[in-house]
Amino acid sequence: MFGRRRAGSPSEKKSPAAPADDAPPAAVYSRPHFLHQSAGERSRILDRGVRPVLFLPRNQRLAWNTGYAEVINAGKSIYNEDQATCTPIILKRRVSNVEDWVLLCPSEDMQNDEIVATYWGLFDGHGGPMAAIQTSKHLHHCIKDQLEEIFDVISNPSSIPPPMHLEEHKGKARYAKEKNISIENVIKGAVEIAFKKCDELIAQYQALHNQMGGCTALVVLHLQGKFYVASAGDSRAIVVQKNKILPLSNEFTAFTERQRIQHLAFLKPELLGEEFTRFEFPRRVKRNDIGKKILYRDYFMSGWSYKTAEEDDLKYPLIHGEGRQTRVMGTIAVTRGFGDHQLMVYDTDLHIKPFLSCTPEVTVFDLGQHEFGQNDVLVMATDGLWDVMSNKDVEDAAEKFLEDQKHEPRRFTMLAQYLVLKARGIPQNIDWMLEDGSFASPDDISVFVIPLHNLGGTA
Repeated sequence: MFGRRRAGSPSEKKSPAAPADDAPPAAVYSRPHFLHQSAGERSRILDRGVRPVLFLPRNQRLAWNTGYAEVINAGKSIYNEDQATCTPIILKRRVSNVEDWVLLCPSEDMQNDEIVATYWGLFDGHGGPMAAIQTSKHLHHCIKDQLEEIFDVISNPSSIPPPMHLEEHKGKARYAKEKNISIENVIKGAVEIAFKKCDELIAQYQALHNQMGGCTALVVLHLQGKFYVASAGDSRAIVVQKNKILPLSNEFTAFTERQRIQHLAFLKPELLGEEFTRFEFPRRVKRNDIGKKILYRDYFMSGWSYKTAEEDDLKYPLIHGEGRQTRVMGTIAVTRGFGDHQLMVYDTDLHIKPFLSCTPEVTVFDLGQHEFGQNDVLVMATDGLWDVMSNKDVEDAAEKFLEDQKHEPRRFTMLAQYLVLKARGIPQNIDWMLEDGSFASPDDISVFVIPLHNLGGTA
């Protein structure tokens, strides 16, 4: 089986060029700024025997009274490779855009020169914490830049579709009515471009500093009464209402994206070299299987069929494993996110990045279409939580906890802490165990709890 060596291991690493004098300095390991951790506290939180849960200090308040808590892993990496960001984004009209928009829609009100959005981001690193740190620092700026490019479109109060040409003039505005393009779709496009721009920045940064690794991303952006939820990886966001769970994101792994990855291999077989086959089999094909009918599936298949085993089928499958243990090229489980530009298959010159994508799936949740009660929340968390807790587990825990603590002003931070504690478990000998005696999450765990009361249509 192929291992998980990163490109540039000591045996084959090339001497990197010295960074330019004006190159940005290498990032230093840190926790989210809103936790206000001192250097002395950082050494304590790295204690794997304790795994203390970190949460917001009493004197710190996040936007919307959001709750946050986190815990480090049980030893799979030196540092906590999760990162988190929560910040307002102030969008401003760019002066260069004003004239074009006046010509397009001369009757529109041009007084709205500022739009306030709110941004939450969770980033789960692998191969080191630096890709997650860089993403936490830059992605919201990339989103801000892209949204300001279309400021005059999203600030237009009318219900007409966005203009076909921003530079159209003489009052002859043209609209893409035949495609039924909505403002929501233009915002989704801006977020998708921002993710691509951020991945390019990380590629440049990692090349300058000879750094490796990557991270997944889950972003919730509140803009004009709607949540835009962008998922690139295996973190998850759900809305918890009384007796109701509303999933807001899907997870992207080698298991869920098998067909996309196999299709790319079909289009570009050179990416497989002489090491891999794009076909998936229930198990590794053995030499005594050659000439026999064996089960397989290709990129266009959701079901299984039979083929006659050939010599090429002895190669390692591009997608192999079961469930969350499924890997691309025997190396990586997550298939969307940032970084991993130099990730290579063990003992080969094959890059894995072509099969990975930084493109998020963006879903829209219209808050105005719902009524929210005092205990309704949006829970977003990295996979350390979801590995051991189902959506229903989180719903049950949230509803009971918030009802019991309904007069506590810090109850959303306390809920985040409670969820992290439940998933982390308690130490027993060398393991961490849940209350029911099963294994707890050994992974880094990060949780945002966003209250939704008074945000719905008539609540």
